[in-house]
Amino acid sequence: MDHHTYHYITEAADALTATGAHTVQSLSADQHLIALSDLATIAGLLGELATQTRRQLPAWATVGAHLEQAEQHAADLRRSLNHACATFAFTTSPSTAA
Repeated sequence: MDHHTYHYITEAADALTATGAHTVQSLSADQHLIALSDLATIAGLLGELATQTRRQLPAWATVGAHLEQAEQHAADLRRSLNHACATFAFTTSPSTAA
């Protein structure tokens, strides 16, 4: 495993331990946003790791196809988590009177 791959794994593990430090019930709105953002980051890192792995492996018929599918799933998950984060931020922000 090269240094670049290890760096992705370390980032994902750091983000995971950062979000697991508190129970969900005790989080503030800002902490919820950070947790959602961390989850989106982890999904992105998984996609990047799948891409890198697919490029490093020989062109095996089904392995490459499954890794490509994993990349797409990770991208969809990251997009959904980013949308959830934005929606949560919008719904929890104080409304401003015009």
